Amino acid sequence: MNDTSLRYLEMLKQIPRIPNGITATALHRRLQDLGHDIDKRSVERDLNKLSGMFPLTRSEGRPALWSWVREAEVTHVPALNPATALTLELARRHLAMLLPRSALAALDPLFSSARKALDETAQTGLARWSDKVVAVPDSQALMPPVIAASVHEAVHEALLADRRLEVSYRAVEQERAKRYPINPLGLVDRGGSSYLVGTARDYAEPRVFALHRMLSARVLDEEAIKPAGFNLHRFVAEEHHFELPLGGDIRLELRVSPWLAGHLDERRLSPDQTLTPIRGRKEQRLKATVANTDQLRWWLSGFGTHVEVLRPISLRRELARTFAAMAELHQG
Repeated sequence: MNDTSLRYLEMLKQIPRIPNGITATALHRRLQDLGHDIDKRSVERDLNKLSGMFPLTRSEGRPALWSWVREAEVTHVPALNPATALTLELARRHLAMLLPRSALAALDPLFSSARKALDETAQTGLARWSDKVVAVPDSQALMPPVIAASVHEAVHEALLADRRLEVSYRAVEQERAKRYPINPLGLVDRGGSSYLVGTARDYAEPRVFALHRMLSARVLDEEAIKPAGFNLHRFVAEEHHFELPLGGDIRLELRVSPWLAGHLDERRLSPDQTLTPIRGRKEQRLKATVANTDQLRWWLSGFGTHVEVLRPISLRRELARTFAAMAELHQG
C-alpha cells in the first residue's frame, strides 16, 4: 500500500460522524502529527476526492466542517467476523429494552454493519444463533420512560468532561420544575430507567436524579465538584438508594416450599444463607442476612403461599396486615 492510500485511510479515521465535524486545518495538523508530510491545500483536495467515494459531507459555515453522514455504514478493517457481529446484534436486542431510542441512535450504523455481516454468513450456525436465544425478564416488564434527547446528550457530555450541569428538574412530589446546578458523579440504570448520581449546588451529600424528570439540561463551563473519596459502585451497593431502604440489615428467617428452596439454593439471597430441612414437613427453613428494603417486601409478596416469614416478627406482622388489606380489597 502506497503513502497516499495510507494517508487516505488515516483521514477517514479522523473524520467524525454528524453532528460532530473537523476542519481541514485541524485534519492537516493531525496528519502532520502522525508523520504525513503534506500541505493544507493537498488535504483539501483529498477531502473533495474522498467525498466522491465515501458518504462524507461538508458544512456551509466558515470554517467548513467535514463529517461522515449520520447513516454512513461503519467500515471495519478487518471486517466484522460472525462472532463479533452476533455479539453486537444480541447487544442491540438487549439495549433496546433498557434505553430510550435517542441513546441508541449513535450506534445504529454499527448495528447495521453487524446485521449485514450476519446476513452475508446466513448459512453458518453462528449467524442463526440470535434466532435461537431469547432473554426473558424475571419481573413485570415496563416500558422505559421518555428522556429528551438533549437531556441525554448533555448528561453524557457533562460526565465525560467533568463539568457541571444546569437542569430544570421536577421531583415526584413537585408540581413545578426547579432550576439548579448539579455536579454529575455517575449514571445508574435500574429496570430500564436512567438515574444521574450527583450533588446539587454546593452540597456534599450525593443525591439521585431521574433523567426522565429533567425537562432540560445544559452543560456549564464550570468544573464539577466531586466529594472526597466518592465511589459510584460503593454508593450503589452500600447506600441502597435504588432499593427504597428502610434502614439497616435484618436477619431473615423463612419457611419455603420445596420448589422455592431449590430455586434459592441456586440463586442465594446472601453469602451467609443457610437452608435446613424441617422435621416432619416438606418445606425447608431459610436464614439469611439481607438489606431491609421495600424491594425485599415486594419480592416476598410475589411468591404467595410458597413462602412464610418467621423472623423478624415485625416483618411477619407487617406482611400479614398487607395481605389482609389485599384480601379485603379483592373480596367480591
